[in-house]
Amino acid sequence: MPKEKLTLSVDSEVVKKAKSLGLNISDLTELALRGYTSYAKKSDSSAFYKAYKDLFEAMKPLLQQYDTSVRIATLLAPDDTGETYDIVEDYLLSSNGAFFAETAGVHFGEITNIPTETFLPPKEILSNLIDSLATAKARRKETIKELGLVKRIVDVIASTMQGQTKGKAAIKSRRKRAPRSRVA
Repeated sequence: MPKEKLTLSVDSEVVKKAKSLGLNISDLTELALRGYTSYAKKSDSSAFYKAYKDLFEAMKPLLQQYDTSVRIATLLAPDDTGETYDIVEDYLLSSNGAFFAETAGVHFGEITNIPTETFLPPKEILSNLIDSLATAKARRKETIKELGLVKRIVDVIASTMQGQTKGKAAIKSRRKRAPRSRVA
């Protein structure tokens, strides 16, 4: 099928992070649009859940690779004044594909347990995904650096301790020797 040129405005930080992760924004956009257009004709909640579920299945390998999660839905409730909204619950998609209600601290597997009105727009989910991956990648890099440093410290401690043990053994062996007699 021939391709058509499309101009899309995306937050510059999202673009930078996506490039640093080696993600192809054009391919991601094409996949998203393909999925969106296949579900756009249907308006029932089962089609709605199916579209989000398909998106989450596509995201799952990346979440597993970087062992991270991404915010996909937020339940808001009006505050006491009724003028602003407070976050009641954030829903995350975990690296194992399960959903997590953050405030309640509950994992569950069925997408229909998340109210349809709480799902974030796809563009925001994509931005959250890229942020999560970038953060996880940076965290992993920092952990690897720290592991190298800690290993070097442990190596120094071990060699120092072994040196002390050898030194004590040498002192003990010198003490056990019989005194030498002098012949004049």
